[in-house]
Amino acid sequence: MKPDVVAGTSPRDGVDTVFGATDDADEQLTPVETYLLEALERLDAAESRALQLEAALDHSRDIGAAIGILMALRRVTREQAFDELRRASMARNVKLHVLALEVVETGLIDRS
Repeated sequence: MKPDVVAGTSPRDGVDTVFGATDDADEQLTPVETYLLEALERLDAAESRALQLEAALDHSRDIGAAIGILMALRRVTREQAFDELRRASMARNVKLHVLALEVVETGLIDRS
């Protein structure tokens, strides 16, 4: 038997739909319903965190590649290359990972 999928904007909406709850029904939730609601909220938070970590990992790879390119082209240390990338990012008001992608694609760091 395939479970029914409940669409909603939050875990709370799904629980409310399944159990027929309304906004003022918080006091009427059974311990099982409360547990399910909390589990859905934890799951939602974990999924959000996983997406953030995946994005951070992708960004760190791009930044690392850009640092390596700057190190090779400018013959500087890792710290100096990162510092140059960081300063250019702040000067241009561009996120560091966006500027890193530009460096990876062009091999250049434009400070303007």
